[in-house]
Amino acid sequence: MATDSPSFRAIRHRSLAAAGLGTGGVDATLVGDTLIVRGTSGEQLIVPLASITRLRAGYEENKYTADLYRMKIWTSAAPRPMTLATIHSCEADYATIARAIAATVERTHGPGAVEGGLGWVAALLFPLWLVVGFTVAAFAVYVDAGRRNGDSFLTIALMMAVIGTPILALVMLLFFRPYRPRRLNGLSAMDRFLPRA
Repeated sequence: MATDSPSFRAIRHRSLAAAGLGTGGVDATLVGDTLIVRGTSGEQLIVPLASITRLRAGYEENKYTADLYRMKIWTSAAPRPMTLATIHSCEADYATIARAIAATVERTHGPGAVEGGLGWVAALLFPLWLVVGFTVAAFAVYVDAGRRNGDSFLTIALMMAVIGTPILALVMLLFFRPYRPRRLNGLSAMDRFLPRA
């Protein structure tokens, strides 16, 4: 294997264990038109880029480090996607590998097969927690204040709806939008989901 082949270390993920790559992290290396994923015990999975049918690349904001990047790869040979996620935020070879996969997938399966974002669960999880927390807190405050003022339950619910709807819209805009999966219009649109050089 050439020493100049782009490579990055990916964290342990259940999809890697399901692909027979053990329970530790893996090294993902691009050699020509082939992605080689090696486990810590020497096991490996060879994925020709031509067999990849769909790619989704995204990032996760992290308050302790910079953004962490993740790509899901669907192949014609596997029933479920394989997830490769960076350990560090500054993985330049991750971007090189993701661009090579995206170019092949776009060429063989069309631009609709390349997506940005993490996934629907990741996109909805945090905003829904915020909405539930806000609803419980606001309801407790309004019920307590409403009882003292003699307001009915309907009045309290309407006040919560009037105040909560714009806040819910803002939360969804800020937290849902970066993570939701979406088709990308060309490979240049993928750059916002990759580490900067």
